[in-house]
Amino acid sequence: MALKFRCYVMVFVVAVLVGFSTGKRAPGDTRPNFVIYVPDETRAESIGVYGHPFVKTPNLDALAANGTVFKEAHVLHTQCAPSRCAMITGRYMHVLGHRTQTHLVQPYEPNFFRYLKDAGYYIQWHGKNDMFSQAAFPLSVSNWTSSTGIAFGTHHYPFGEPGYYSFLYNASEKYSNDSKANGDYKAILYSVEFLQNDPQEPFVLFIPGIGSHPPYSAPKDYYNKYSADQVAKLAPLRPVNVTNKPKYIDNIVKYRNLETLDQSVFNKINAIYLGRVSYVDWMLGELVSAIDALPDIAKNTAIFVTSDHGDFSGDYHLVEKWPGGLDDILTRVPLIGRIPGGVKGNVVDAPVNVFDLFYTLTDMAKCRLTSRTYTLLAVCCHS
Repeated sequence: MALKFRCYVMVFVVAVLVGFSTGKRAPGDTRPNFVIYVPDETRAESIGVYGHPFVKTPNLDALAANGTVFKEAHVLHTQCAPSRCAMITGRYMHVLGHRTQTHLVQPYEPNFFRYLKDAGYYIQWHGKNDMFSQAAFPLSVSNWTSSTGIAFGTHHYPFGEPGYYSFLYNASEKYSNDSKANGDYKAILYSVEFLQNDPQEPFVLFIPGIGSHPPYSAPKDYYNKYSADQVAKLAPLRPVNVTNKPKYIDNIVKYRNLETLDQSVFNKINAIYLGRVSYVDWMLGELVSAIDALPDIAKNTAIFVTSDHGDFSGDYHLVEKWPGGLDDILTRVPLIGRIPGGVKGNVVDAPVNVFDLFYTLTDMAKCRLTSRTYTLLAVCCHS
């Protein structure tokens, strides 16, 4: 965490010196704009269009109905930085050592932001940075604000008691539309302001927020949106005593001192997590509504929503994630795309990797790469 804040401070000069840029695209330039929304730690199965039995995610569902939803999109790593480094470079983490939270993308590494910026795209970034090193950031980003975060309440368990390391918190006293308390929402407002002020085109608007990341708390109006009883009856969690699972499943429960917690506690954790997913969905709705209210931008803007990994959120009596975890609840994330001229209501069941976005975006932007692999463009355009 300290490294992230140091990175924020060191690259703040990007935003100060560059500021907002305005201007029309060059004549004949038909390349699309890109809006990429990446809420942290949001697993696919906790979203309506992915089959959750009661969670309300009308905006994610609507985006899928007006575009393409990839039902089996998986990340390459189940920690934030390694997963995001893979996503933007189009390379596996081990190729250049992105196995930890602190080994970030370096200036010599190709990434889709750098390709697009060099090709004339204006890169507007509102949110956290856990991908770029200090030297690489200004080479790939035009303007940046570090607005991120969700209003949390107080810790539910005192230090030293079982449950302290469950990440279960009480409700925040702040509401979801309080932009001073909720940095993720402030990032949405900044993004809307950017869109409404004649942005330089083509552009990339990148919004990586805290999203559904623990602690398990939420703004006051989303904390109790769902109940532990709903989880128990309609979407029961995976049991703690399972066979054919790695030993770390049991060891994490012991290490975090969660063994004595009742099942109802984990149901509550999952219910709060679902409330956070609905909050993520509401913020997406505010963003998409702003885009659609600007016809000249909407007709030439592709929207992609995904995440860096999922979350146990009570399954197996586990919380957060695990760096080596390969459970679907950790690797399977939403991937939804709405592109200009694309098909509507398209459902892709074939497995894809989130780092396929690298080749998809550079393909749509007509960047010249020395090699290409799989691009999602074909299935976004054709049913």
